[in-house]
Amino acid sequence: IGNATEGSLEGADELDFVESDSPLLSQFHEDAIQQAGTGPFQRLLLLVTGLSLAADTIELLVVAYVIPSAEVELCMSGTQKGWLAAITFIGMMIGAMIWGSLSDNVGRRRALLSALFVNALFGIMTAFMPTYGIFMTTRLCSGIGIGGGIPIVFAYYCEFVTQPERGRHLSWLLVFWAIGGVFTALMAWIIIPRTGITVVLDEEHHFSSWRVFLVVCSLPSFGAVIGLYFMPESPRFLLEKGREVEAMIVYKKIFKWNNANNPGAEYQLTELELPSGPHRPLRHNPPQGVGKNFVSDISYGLEQFWGLFLQLFLPPYLKTTLLLLIVWLTCSFGFYGLSVWFPEYIKLLKSEEYNRHANVTVEDVFQHRSFNNTTLDNIKFVRAIFNNVTFSKTLINHVLFVNSSISDCLFSDVRSSKTFFKYCHVARNTFIDTDIYDYRFQDCEMIDNKFHALAPGCTLDFDYNIHYREVFQENLIGQLTMIPGTLITSLLMDKLGRVRIMSVSMALSSISAFFIWFLNSKIGVIVFEAIFNFIFISGWNALDIASTEAFPTHIRTTAYGFLSAASRIAGVLGSLCFGQFIYSSRAIPMLATSVVLMIGAIVSLKLKETKDNLL
Repeated sequence: IGNATEGSLEGADELDFVESDSPLLSQFHEDAIQQAGTGPFQRLLLLVTGLSLAADTIELLVVAYVIPSAEVELCMSGTQKGWLAAITFIGMMIGAMIWGSLSDNVGRRRALLSALFVNALFGIMTAFMPTYGIFMTTRLCSGIGIGGGIPIVFAYYCEFVTQPERGRHLSWLLVFWAIGGVFTALMAWIIIPRTGITVVLDEEHHFSSWRVFLVVCSLPSFGAVIGLYFMPESPRFLLEKGREVEAMIVYKKIFKWNNANNPGAEYQLTELELPSGPHRPLRHNPPQGVGKNFVSDISYGLEQFWGLFLQLFLPPYLKTTLLLLIVWLTCSFGFYGLSVWFPEYIKLLKSEEYNRHANVTVEDVFQHRSFNNTTLDNIKFVRAIFNNVTFSKTLINHVLFVNSSISDCLFSDVRSSKTFFKYCHVARNTFIDTDIYDYRFQDCEMIDNKFHALAPGCTLDFDYNIHYREVFQENLIGQLTMIPGTLITSLLMDKLGRVRIMSVSMALSSISAFFIWFLNSKIGVIVFEAIFNFIFISGWNALDIASTEAFPTHIRTTAYGFLSAASRIAGVLGSLCFGQFIYSSRAIPMLATSVVLMIGAIVSLKLKETKDNLL
């Protein structure tokens, strides 16, 4: 307790002298960046940090594409699949808190580099994990890495651009978030099998398609790591830490890069024009040893965490922190909740349509017949008689035998899905190389049946009646509509301001949620999702930018990390809640979305505009 209190007081003391000096440093940084210019350097940095942001979307979406295939090979139950989806959010929450503080202590570039390396390393390791337990562990670590990178990406990039252009540049950066989603959907379309039966056949290969997909999806993180290796530290961070000489070197490097076609040009500002003061040498720097290896960085970041974190809940930042927290929670709850509801509701609509077209046969008699190299699909046999019937190399999909008699039959090399025998008389049958396990016989009379060489592997009942084409299409269209929404936002962000765009976008999204009531077809759901994402993404982008600009340099990524971590919790809660709404009235997701987003819109109006803030 004594150490925590001491750290908090130390943080408060630092706040006192930082506040007196930050405006001068911010103005100098703004002048220095303006003179360094905007050009090739910022464009290259946009690409590098954009890859980092794309990796975040990939991390969020990749599990949804992998689960249908991985559940067969890793034999995952419904609960285990749920935890696999949640573990990414848990990892992101942990990473955001740790690396947010780390970035404010040891530097933007170094912290971002280590976070993305963790994500890339464990992301590719996940593809080779043979069991559910270690697969979950690597997914957690991968989530921790990318969760740690997100708070840093925005701060790192915005500290290299001028105040008048900041909103537009950060909006361009956010385009990569949507591009990451499009990349994931396209790679899934190309690599992963598109039907349930092809998923099962794919598992026979030594290295399944979904594992290849995971390897490909780790490439943007590796690309970002390589690019960041050649990028400089944020000059604004260096100024904040009293490392003026290093900061000036970075400014000159940016200037030289942007004026490569004018070799005679010289950078005008010098260290002599830096603001001076008797307190500047007291500025807090990491102790010796920090910055030399990853372990020392993490250890130092954790030691300094509370001193920075508690400042968020002290004047003058308390009100801003609480208002942004509410807006983040409402946005994440509504957006991630609907992101789960849309695809699941499409599956429900297709399932209902499939069931309506079921073929029902009553009291049919099948004797001395053979079903060879064929498929029995979506059939309900009621009081049927099967005698001396051979089923060979047959797929039995969604077939129900009710009050039927199956006797003296041969089932050889048969694969089944969602197929059950209920209240049946099952006598003297032979089952060879099949997956017709005991649980498929429910309240049946079993007499002298022989089971030989049941299919090895997972005994869970995998649904063959899944067509991933619709899932890929729905996600692809939803992500594509975010790109024009973000580009339009980039034109308005600096003119209208963050708060106005945020509140209008969330209010319109809240109103549009009432149209959920009219969604009764797959096409309707996809069109609505596209329109909703187009409207909502503007507010989300404005929130990202405002959260970056609302806090001073020394706690900028700590604050964003805390808000990002809290949003992950809200995202998990939203996913769980909306997952329960699938089979209920559409009024529940409609009202839940509308209410939470309207609360966020109203609260956002209380925020101070940040577009004129100097960093």
